[in-house]
Amino acid sequence: MKYFYPAICSYDQKKGMFFVMFPDLIGCEAKASTMNEAAKKAREALAASLLELEEKALPIPSATSERQLRLRESGKRICTFLVDMDEYRAYKTYKVRHADAKSAEWAGEARKGRRQSILAKVFGFR
Repeated sequence: MKYFYPAICSYDQKKGMFFVMFPDLIGCEAKASTMNEAAKKAREALAASLLELEEKALPIPSATSERQLRLRESGKRICTFLVDMDEYRAYKTYKVRHADAKSAEWAGEARKGRRQSILAKVFGFR
């Protein structure tokens, strides 16, 4: 399933940060020092919020039209984000598998290090 949601994008000169907020999804926002990074984080936040709503079988709010948002939030930049939930699920699955593989690798390395006795460490025995 694909979703389109408008977002309010702004820049805070004092903090030097870009902010992206999705008014249709409570608490769904992102901030970063560059616009590209803010857009990436915003897309990730949008996908994570929608995935949580889907998994909990909660109703997904309809997106406000970009035109209405422009009228309501005059003077602010409005951007529309697209999220493909099938791709996001595949991405999350990949990240989990990759993290599991790395954890197993780190655990194996830790076990190798623990097998040495104190005498082996002190006297250099193998």
